Amino acid sequence: EHPVSDPMELMDIIEAGSLNRSTGQTQANADSSRSHAVLQLSLRKDVGRSRRNIECGRLTFIDLAGSERGADTANTCRTTRMEGAE
Repeated sequence: EHPVSDPMELMDIIEAGSLNRSTGQTQANADSSRSHAVLQLSLRKDVGRSRRNIECGRLTFIDLAGSERGADTANTCRTTRMEGAE
């Protein structure tokens, strides 16, 4: 969990997450993601006299890894085929 207060902080976190993703090359896609990614934003605000911090919304973004099958790509490297089989 990484609290942020401005859009640039959020973009920095998204960029760091993107750099940690695994990618591989297939015949169908030169830069295919080999790992899933989930970004969940919890929108919070202070309410009442006690300034109690409550969640007022939540957004979840999910990017699934590439769906190319080894059987669909003739020249796919062995590592990429094995990742798809796991």
